[in-house]
Amino acid sequence: MNTADEQHEQGISAAQVAAWLRQHPNFFREHEEVLDGLSIPHPHTGGAVSLLERLVQRQRDQYRELQDRQSEMLKAARDSEHVIARLHHLALELMTCDSLDDVVGTCNNMLRGDFKADNVVLRLIGHGRARDGLHFIDPDDKSLKQLSTLFRKRQPVCGRLRPRQQMFLFGEEGASIKSAVLIPLYEAREIGVLALGSENEARFYPGMGTLFIGQLGGLVARALARYLEPPLHTVEMGS
Repeated sequence: MNTADEQHEQGISAAQVAAWLRQHPNFFREHEEVLDGLSIPHPHTGGAVSLLERLVQRQRDQYRELQDRQSEMLKAARDSEHVIARLHHLALELMTCDSLDDVVGTCNNMLRGDFKADNVVLRLIGHGRARDGLHFIDPDDKSLKQLSTLFRKRQPVCGRLRPRQQMFLFGEEGASIKSAVLIPLYEAREIGVLALGSENEARFYPGMGTLFIGQLGGLVARALARYLEPPLHTVEMGS
């Protein structure tokens, strides 16, 4: 006789039993002898255990889950503290810069050191002398259209870059980059983009939090703006 036949013959279904027990939560307290005769599969071993043992095991599992969540929250809090400390350090260093070269050098050194980036590149809109880690893009350069969405949304973008975009930003040195974050730089206008590259494909990934990354971009943009001339043309924000 299968389960359906048994339920039909007995005139009561499992759902009805469950509903009745929910309506009478004190049933097992008043009939403890029933508990002694109940057994269910163990969730880990598959062997039969009493209902009380199963409840104890469930509480232990729930406690472990709570501990794991708490550990994750504490780790996230510690990580946030470390990032805030690094941003504070960067802000202090940028405040002491007295030239564009100083700003570029400080960004390059600290982002490679404190922020563990393998490649750091500043691509600024305008005209100027290129130097290590800094390149200028003519406002009329059609290649800027690759960054139009980035400038329009004004939000950092993380993940793997398209080959053409990676070459445009990092050049030949970016061949080993597996993941990157692009940070739009703006200070009343679009200044350029700060690109951080990593040889670890899991370092920068889509969906990661960008709050602190955006704040990093704000610090760098403010420091750069003091030494940049306004561009001759407005950047075309085409799609």
